Amino acid sequence: MENGLYKPITGDKQIRLLILEPGAREDALECQLINAELSWRTRFEALSYAWGDDTTKYELNCSGHIIEVMANLHDALLDLRLPTQRRVLWIDALCINQADNDEKSKQIRLMHEIYSQAQEVLIYLGKSDASVHGAIESMRWLDWKFMPLYTRQFLLSSNIGMASFFIERWTNMKPINRKDFSWDPIINLLRRPWFQRTWVIQEAVIPKHAKVICGDQSIAWAKFLRIVDAIRHYQSSVKRVPGYHLIYETIASVDLMRSARDNRHPRVYILGQWWYRPLLTGRPIKGQEDSKLLDLVLMSRKYKCTHPHDKIFGMLGVTAENTSSELLKPDYEISQFDAYRNFVLWEIRHNKSLRVLGTSSQKSSRHGTSPSWVPDFNRLDSITGLTGSFFSGSRNDASAGLPLEVRESNNSATLHIKGSIVDTIHTVGKKSFTDRSTRLSKRQRRDDQVSAYDQLQVNRGMIEEARDIWLEATKGLARDLGPAPEPHIFEATITGGRALPVGKVSRGWESFLRVLFGGISFGSKYPMFIKSISTSFLRLTLAEDQLPKEDIKREEAFAIKALGFFAAIARSRRFARTDMGLVGYVPKRARRGDLVVILYGSKVPFVVREEQHGRYSLIGECYMDGIMRGEGIRLAKYQNRDIELTLV
Repeated sequence: MENGLYKPITGDKQIRLLILEPGAREDALECQLINAELSWRTRFEALSYAWGDDTTKYELNCSGHIIEVMANLHDALLDLRLPTQRRVLWIDALCINQADNDEKSKQIRLMHEIYSQAQEVLIYLGKSDASVHGAIESMRWLDWKFMPLYTRQFLLSSNIGMASFFIERWTNMKPINRKDFSWDPIINLLRRPWFQRTWVIQEAVIPKHAKVICGDQSIAWAKFLRIVDAIRHYQSSVKRVPGYHLIYETIASVDLMRSARDNRHPRVYILGQWWYRPLLTGRPIKGQEDSKLLDLVLMSRKYKCTHPHDKIFGMLGVTAENTSSELLKPDYEISQFDAYRNFVLWEIRHNKSLRVLGTSSQKSSRHGTSPSWVPDFNRLDSITGLTGSFFSGSRNDASAGLPLEVRESNNSATLHIKGSIVDTIHTVGKKSFTDRSTRLSKRQRRDDQVSAYDQLQVNRGMIEEARDIWLEATKGLARDLGPAPEPHIFEATITGGRALPVGKVSRGWESFLRVLFGGISFGSKYPMFIKSISTSFLRLTLAEDQLPKEDIKREEAFAIKALGFFAAIARSRRFARTDMGLVGYVPKRARRGDLVVILYGSKVPFVVREEQHGRYSLIGECYMDGIMRGEGIRLAKYQNRDIELTLV
């Protein structure tokens, strides 16, 4: 039947379009597939939707053939059908022969042009029901209500010389207290599956014109982005949004799309979202690095896809980088790990960078033959990369500017990289960062946020363990460098008989503070602010019972601001020290006896594990205080310098 339905695509720029016949709601759906040349003359709309569950299917009369389509697509066609006019659509599930991998690979390479040249992209969130009734109407009302937030964002991002104090005061927004207003329909709409699918990123980012559709209601995509972003600001600066924890991932997803769209369409985006005006502010557009393929793959790690290959292929149309290499050619005939390996090799060659080796993942036993330096991009760890934008202010350069020297062998299954072995891991902590909100059931999690105090206390064990490891390392170094610190110096410096002022810690423990937060406070544009909030974080976590009651509330206000910084360095990592006495964070799969190495051309150190015959498996990147700016090469023993490390 598929052979009769699909006429062969013969040209490099040829696609299929679906003609949706007009009809009333109760009429059976009918459509036609035609072949068309992709050009500016071809007028069509492109559909973006979540494929959904394939267990429920409906029959569709298409070009005289009865085919089966999934429920989400059937609902979309019903809602999009016009009563008296044909509608010309491009729909991936129907316009591409999904049973033909060769055709699918070629058509995927055209998707950037397809979504660029579409008159409009229709973002279909699903049919309307009681759970989302009035959601889009409420969002339009919020768009008007959020005007003070829009004004604040505009003024804060503009070069008008106005102090933030006056901006905050003049643009203060009052909480929404309208009795007939409910957040529930909006929360339910933002929980629709569309927001968690890999392919929708490029479908929402590439087009200049798009609109969001739910049932028979619609709203401009630019306005939708603006409102969702304002909900985030309302939650953080005005009043808690009931059920916000249920849409946290959606907010992050929309923020990714907004950032990528801002990079691609700054003029369109500014007109649609007038308070973000990089041209007016005179600053470069924020987040240009986010359009790199590696960053997009990492930021979309939580998105779902039917084919694991699409973790890479689904981002090709979004990135601003040149992806014409054969290594990135969409090919569903190769294994997912061949696709992942090709991407890693492309990233190293194209950007002359080892950033991609800093990613880590869980690997199942059936993928045990995959090289250690190729992560499973479908199961990436929830980790903030040390070479990403979050830590960009730290100015790390572990290899001291030495050039990358890498070669491949064994059919590109083995990497040979020049570097130096710095030290051996002596101790790895057993504790890891815990997000308390993920450990609570939905019933326990109420609408209010998990308090800062609860979040701090649940991670107290990890911080105490880090303190003990740091003290042991300091004692070891003291044998050569001077007297060791007092065993209870930590408690003494917290109180000293009486508590130090809020946000203060004695200078003897500032180095521990620096290590605990991955050195971010020393590279930040606001070092005193970060130092102050991280100090309160430490005091409230480890010495809450020693602090005056009147200080605890003030400390908590500071400490909650430091949670994000601590989570960034500690999540999916463990505190550790080396034989030499270096301390910092290593990947959660690291263990005693692993080696800390500097790979030339890299900004950060790595942890490797020695295997047989002088080969090594890659564990991941690490933060080791004292060797992040080139010092590690000098610390390495002579025989361990400038050697070729073979990664298998």
